[in-house]
Amino acid sequence: MSVGRQVTAEGDPKRLLLTPENVSALGSGLSDAAEPTPHDSPAAPKRRPGRKGKHRPRRVRKAKERSNRAVWSVIPAGHKPARHIIRWLRSIQELAEFQLARKDLKANIWRFANAVAQCPGFDPASMTIMPIWQRLQERFGFPAKSISNYFRRLRDWGVLAVVATGRTAEFTPKSSGRTDNEAAIYVLLEKVDEEGVEKSSVPVPTRAVNNPPHARAGEDSKPQIDAASPHASLKRAAQRREVNHQLLNRTERFWDPNATTNTGTKRERREAERLASLELQFRSFPLQRISTPHVAAICRPFFRAGWTIKDILHAIDWRPNTDARYHHDGANGVENTGAWLKYRLGKWVRPEGAFYRSPSQKRAAEETQRAAQRRAAQARRERELAERIHYVAPAVGWRERVALLQAAQGS
Repeated sequence: MSVGRQVTAEGDPKRLLLTPENVSALGSGLSDAAEPTPHDSPAAPKRRPGRKGKHRPRRVRKAKERSNRAVWSVIPAGHKPARHIIRWLRSIQELAEFQLARKDLKANIWRFANAVAQCPGFDPASMTIMPIWQRLQERFGFPAKSISNYFRRLRDWGVLAVVATGRTAEFTPKSSGRTDNEAAIYVLLEKVDEEGVEKSSVPVPTRAVNNPPHARAGEDSKPQIDAASPHASLKRAAQRREVNHQLLNRTERFWDPNATTNTGTKRERREAERLASLELQFRSFPLQRISTPHVAAICRPFFRAGWTIKDILHAIDWRPNTDARYHHDGANGVENTGAWLKYRLGKWVRPEGAFYRSPSQKRAAEETQRAAQRRAAQARRERELAERIHYVAPAVGWRERVALLQAAQGS
């Protein structure tokens, strides 16, 4: 290039001499190079073909795929890298989605999570792991489609995040010099504790009391720890969280309180019973302490007998066939809410096993009786009207009939 020859020095070709002639020549050369070239020119760069309307994210470089910047850029809000792989497995067990899943799906997800935890390529510094699909298929027997579905579920549940996507050797840049396939990199996540206190299912000591020396010579003076009662099962806790979430986000009633659930197929009846139990928990505060399946299991015989939500609410507060109301509710002093609900509803079961009529059934029977009485009265009135219309007056008047009757009696 002529510009380069003018601006370089004779002794050092890399040195630039800032003379007025060289500066003007350099400016003209840059202006010529900045002019746009036509699209049909051979100097125009060629665009890399790709899919229209879709953007494929670029994979993180191999040297930076486990860096803090790459890891924290994919972590969603409210989450952080798990402190330990065991804590990560326990966090999966505490998820409401995991606890409320089907029994077979729950077992498969748990087996898959343990298989992922055993995969090589784990980095404890960044809490990233590199599971290889071929290893999961050969050693643990997971089909490829199941692996894809399980990874998707774990990402949707917020326990995994993709740091670097997998890539085959065909799409590896030639400049990297690598010809092997690259596995995906995942980071293990757990939710951030808002209160900043570590929570676990182990009983937490509430206080420690040190006995003063020589206070009781015959007893040991070691610290006595008063431990709190153990937490309920993880499934119960997950169910209560799910119930509270649905009740707080309730915009309309889950089920009509005056409607029964005996409609449709067996699956539809089960779903109707679940929604009715959820609406029952919304209307009765003490029932929010237990799970919706627990409430549905206790109330299911009454739902099958044609009871409604309002009938069960009435049976909880009132004794059968009387106007006597219970003196207390289950808001205070009740430890086992399920047993309390079963006891209250059990009063409405006869000794032979049949159910008393619910208030709605009584009202329906009374309305049926009143409707039958109205129909009978209407039929009686129509019959009397028809008799009046078809009545034929006798040819002889009443005076003549009375005279003939007296004459017959006198003779």
